[in-house]
Amino acid sequence: MFDRLSHFLRLCLFGILALALLPAAAEAAGRKLALVVGNQAYTVLPGLNTPVEDAQGVSNALRNLGFEVTLLTDVGPAVFQAVLGTFAAQVDEADTVLFFYAGHAFQKDGVNHLVPVNARLADAKALDTETWRLDDIAKALKGKTNQLLLFVDACRDNPLPEAVRAVAEAGGLAQFDGGAGTFVAFATAPGQVAWDKTEGAVNSPFTAALLAHIAKPGQNISDLMIAVRNDVETATGGKQTPWEQSSLREQFFFVPPVEVAPVAEEVLPEFEVVADQNTALAPPGGIAVIGQGVGDDQLASLESDTRSLNAPLPENLALGVQTELDRIGCYGMPVDGDWGNGSRRAMAAYYDAKKVAPGEMEPSEAVYRALLAEPEKTCNKPAVAVKSATKTTPKATTKKSTTKKAAATTTKKKPAVVAPVKKKPTCKFMVIAVVCS
Repeated sequence: MFDRLSHFLRLCLFGILALALLPAAAEAAGRKLALVVGNQAYTVLPGLNTPVEDAQGVSNALRNLGFEVTLLTDVGPAVFQAVLGTFAAQVDEADTVLFFYAGHAFQKDGVNHLVPVNARLADAKALDTETWRLDDIAKALKGKTNQLLLFVDACRDNPLPEAVRAVAEAGGLAQFDGGAGTFVAFATAPGQVAWDKTEGAVNSPFTAALLAHIAKPGQNISDLMIAVRNDVETATGGKQTPWEQSSLREQFFFVPPVEVAPVAEEVLPEFEVVADQNTALAPPGGIAVIGQGVGDDQLASLESDTRSLNAPLPENLALGVQTELDRIGCYGMPVDGDWGNGSRRAMAAYYDAKKVAPGEMEPSEAVYRALLAEPEKTCNKPAVAVKSATKTTPKATTKKSTTKKAAATTTKKKPAVVAPVKKKPTCKFMVIAVVCS
């Protein structure tokens, strides 16, 4: 008894541990990381209006989309390098890594540089030592198998002091190639300057458009950028055009499309034969369906080409129903399309043969198609026209009647015997048959 209890407890413990590890395993399988930076309050260089709001908006949107987000605002080089090192140590565990930057940036010798808030950039050497190279950031964030997504909302104007502007490019950022598995999107085309803010807006035109479309279900990242590009060009009057470059190995969706189960092709229902011929369910209206009270041998005798359930309706539905009633042995009168009491008696005979409650008595599509499915000799005895009752008036003369009355008055014991009158056969025409009596 004790051994069984011990074994049971061990099984419970293993089950609890397995359940506890499942969420962690699922999280690792589809882990998404994001490093978001917004630099706005520059100490020496000209300040900007929206990068902090831009970074906070993107950070919130990505969290809602399942990303683990690290947010930095108005950050200097020391803090950024420390956070970048810690963040980069996790990228091999993630499927997707995203980097978003809003702030000052410039290009020098074809390399893009991002600018910390405390950079002075007093001389040419400082352009390299006081900034972050986008190439170095991408290299640190690129794991072994993950997808790297870069969004750079920068180059809103030329931030460089007059003393060093001759060393760097006049404006705009350079094209960027992050290698296989990398996607990069810039707020504007290479060599062009982006807008910081439009009148009355909280975010830059690029970030505002990105936030408006990023959570659309089933939209891949290329379609996302088309929507962003259209919005930005509209907001800036065509003066700013976002640009992207992709070398992703597969499509990426911020919100994957919903998988819809394939719709099965419509097929005709398969009818089953009831094993017990006496067991049949009557559908509404009393119309029987295929297989109700019909044996295997009877069903086998049906001709599929003439008894098809999809056969077109006859132009004269009454004539068609009479024809089917006649075929299955329920109708014993001429088939003429004239629906009357005789046809209704044939319907009653059909319901009686099927052992179901009488239902529809008039010709209809449901009646016609039900009869199509019935085998011959469904009815053992067809319905025929019923002879009308006739009254025969005795042809005794007045004289004989008077004599008969007198005789009855004279004696009650022996009534007068009246000789039977021999009748001649008379013929009367009844609807569609001649009845002789």
